[in-house]
Amino acid sequence: MVNLYTEFEKSARAHAERPFLTYEDQDISYAQVLDAIKRLAAKLLELVPGNSSEPENHIALFAPNLPGFVIGFYGTLAANKTTVPINFLLNPNEIMTIGMHAGIRIVLASGPLYEKAVEMSRAVPITVLRIEDFFAPGPVPELPAVSRGDDDTAVLMYTSGTTGMPKGVELTHTNIHDNYSNVVGAWPFHEGNTFIGVIPLFHSFAMTALLVLSGYIGARLVLLPQFMPQKLIEYFLKYPDCIFFAVPPMFKVLGQIALSKGLKFPNLKLCVSGAAALPMDVKEIFERGTGVDLFQGYGLTEASPAVSFNLPGAHKPGTIGRPIPHVRVEIWDDEGKPLPTGQVGELVVFGKNVMRGYYKNPQATAQAINPDGGLHTGDLAKIDEEGFISIAGRKKELIICAGENIYPTEIEHVLGAHPGVADAAVIGIPHPTKGEEPKAFVAPVPGATLDPAELKQLCKEKLAAFKVPAEIEIRESLPKNPTGKVLKRVLEAEIGKA
Repeated sequence: MVNLYTEFEKSARAHAERPFLTYEDQDISYAQVLDAIKRLAAKLLELVPGNSSEPENHIALFAPNLPGFVIGFYGTLAANKTTVPINFLLNPNEIMTIGMHAGIRIVLASGPLYEKAVEMSRAVPITVLRIEDFFAPGPVPELPAVSRGDDDTAVLMYTSGTTGMPKGVELTHTNIHDNYSNVVGAWPFHEGNTFIGVIPLFHSFAMTALLVLSGYIGARLVLLPQFMPQKLIEYFLKYPDCIFFAVPPMFKVLGQIALSKGLKFPNLKLCVSGAAALPMDVKEIFERGTGVDLFQGYGLTEASPAVSFNLPGAHKPGTIGRPIPHVRVEIWDDEGKPLPTGQVGELVVFGKNVMRGYYKNPQATAQAINPDGGLHTGDLAKIDEEGFISIAGRKKELIICAGENIYPTEIEHVLGAHPGVADAAVIGIPHPTKGEEPKAFVAPVPGATLDPAELKQLCKEKLAAFKVPAEIEIRESLPKNPTGKVLKRVLEAEIGKA
């Protein structure tokens, strides 16, 4: 029976004296982490006996990228409970809405978020535990055997809400274990690797690719609670065999710094960009500046999350790579039939990594997972003759202008290639005769001045006439989620489309 905690416990015992977590240059060994996990688990079992998947066993984890997040994650699982990571960047009303939906009664909080959690507890009946208290030296309790596993929900992870109200994604022990195992099978990770963790651990990308993967192979995880470019550069130069998973805006900044200062990072062994499309100009800037290849991957929370990667020896720029081992993808038309090579349709994912479903939302689950077990991603894509996948855009974002299909991603890549553009987002706006036409929202890099007419001319040079945005609006910044993905629903709401 697969259980995420027991798998980690085996690794922690095998690598007891090795450093697992590094924070502010202080190392915490696998043995020390395991002891703290057991102390926390014992307290949770005291507060909530039992091991069912009922709401009282949903434990909220409210922590930035600190050692406390790791203790809270595994401590909950060690107590036969379900971890509910909370996006602490949401406002209090949004957080409480998620808490009520999940039935949260206990919150594990770490670092500066402890006081915020205590403040919220004055408005709702919850118990708040400070995770750092379980690092204190003292006896280490013996825990009862972990009985939950396989198809039991390990993590209840709420989506970022890029398309509306967040939904609770139920990821089982099998889902996550299978996903990390397949990622390990795709590239030769080893215990000597140093994983650099700056993307938020409450996000599925970081949870699997950083927290779970590093711990199970006995590697070191260096934690940063926020994006600090100079600190990252220091770590790239200090630690051996670095693995860096991040998002496009981070790679762009690091590439620009490396170019301006003439820096190279020979210790960086693998860099993968995820959570949002990787613009070709970002890839070029980072690679030219650092001397390190940058590969694009793809995943979604509902797939635990990894689906495909470009990797050394098997990559094609502009694509999201090939599926990881034991994950199968197909391209379907609107009638639910697979399409041939090269045609654009919806990307459908098959594998043990596909979620159990959406918590308390059977209707949404039925819409997302078909009777064959395929996960409808909502992304439009095509597969070439070599098996590489290219994303055309979100199915719901497809703009149909006078009968012509327009994929916003294509326009966004053209705009993003302009040296003065930091972010670009394209949505459809109503047109009396064409149905819709594209409108672009663009934010400049600091210090740059953008001219809409110049940007429109760039689009005319690179795109078919019907794809050129009817309007280009310059804004100081665009709304984003914690991983840097632009929230188009916010822009759409402004024009009454959402």
